[in-house]
Amino acid sequence: MAARQSKTRQHSVALGTDCSGMETPAMALKSLGVPVEHRFACDVNKFAKMTILANFPPEVFYDDLTKRENSAAPKVDLYVAGFPCQPFSTAGLQQGFGDTLGRGTIFFRVREYIAAQQPKVFVLENVSGLMKINGGEYFRAILESLEDLGSYNIYHQLLDTKEHGVPQSRRRIYIVGIKKSVDRGSFRFPEPVERPSIEAFLEPRAAESRRLSRACLPPRTQGTARTNVVRALKELKACGHNPLKEAWVVDCDSSGPRTKWMRGVSPCLTCSRAGGHWITNRGRRMTKDEMLRLQGMNTPAEGFKVVVSERQLGKQIGNAMSCNVLERLFARLLPAAGLVSERSLRDRWESAAGTAAPSTPPREGKRSLKRKLSSGSPQKPARALKRGANAPGVIVLAKKAASEDSVCR
Repeated sequence: MAARQSKTRQHSVALGTDCSGMETPAMALKSLGVPVEHRFACDVNKFAKMTILANFPPEVFYDDLTKRENSAAPKVDLYVAGFPCQPFSTAGLQQGFGDTLGRGTIFFRVREYIAAQQPKVFVLENVSGLMKINGGEYFRAILESLEDLGSYNIYHQLLDTKEHGVPQSRRRIYIVGIKKSVDRGSFRFPEPVERPSIEAFLEPRAAESRRLSRACLPPRTQGTARTNVVRALKELKACGHNPLKEAWVVDCDSSGPRTKWMRGVSPCLTCSRAGGHWITNRGRRMTKDEMLRLQGMNTPAEGFKVVVSERQLGKQIGNAMSCNVLERLFARLLPAAGLVSERSLRDRWESAAGTAAPSTPPREGKRSLKRKLSSGSPQKPARALKRGANAPGVIVLAKKAASEDSVCR
């Protein structure tokens, strides 16, 4: 649901993206009401290309970043890249720059574009594992190489989607660069806001889901998912919870030792979870509309065009940058570089009125779910990383979690 913005006339922002995915940077700017000149996008995945061309067609589309001549690429004001995370993910082999598929070195092509075209601002995003593998060596190398460009002030911080208006546990490192010649010194990363109820992001409970039983399970053909859901229901019941009434979200496709379930928060959506997590008080997997909302994105009812299969759409959602986080980031970054007037932007996710939630079909009885979002505390300069606490309500097998939403094991 796009927010209403000030009627103050804005200059357009020239945007370019690499490893573009679903092009959530363009979606975020649109939601902010910022006019966009979409100069270029790039993704090697043919299905991602279909989604981008259907929803946010750029002036130029590149199929392969490694084959592009960056010295001849279009200049932009805002450059965004979510370079491949697999080499750095804790769920992968953590090969880093030595990734056998060459994905770890994509960063240097990204840096080459920045060096050649000198965008006024850039945003790079990756998994939190980037900061940890090989003792943090890769992360330090990336920061140093960006600092060595000499023309940018570099900021970085770990941001979690669930702390920015959408109940999905998704910790990502964001690296921001602002050209020294345009940096007004006002940039701060967004502060956390109160987490809304996940019920605002889910389809209403159907009449049959109100009479759920433990027989509502993934089909036997989905052995791993079925086993994980059975285990989750059993352990939650043993701890005094009623998962058939409470919204617990189970990472049902995970391997047994890594399985977790969370109350009121979705575990991280990823490419390998394209089928959607299991919602205990619905007795089913997430729908694609629910997954879109849990990434802060628009749904087909709000104008998003689906031109790929359900499976491919699920993969794209899991691979995308969270749109709500990008919105909050851009609302602070663009004014800090003089690209947009601060008065013309509104951070809808910070609004106490609760108007930021994606649209959800009306519930029976026309009862509306009230959501409270705090405006957060005054911001401080944030060049250092904030690692944050464990997500509340997380249950990981072979590991206890203690919080207001967690259960004993």
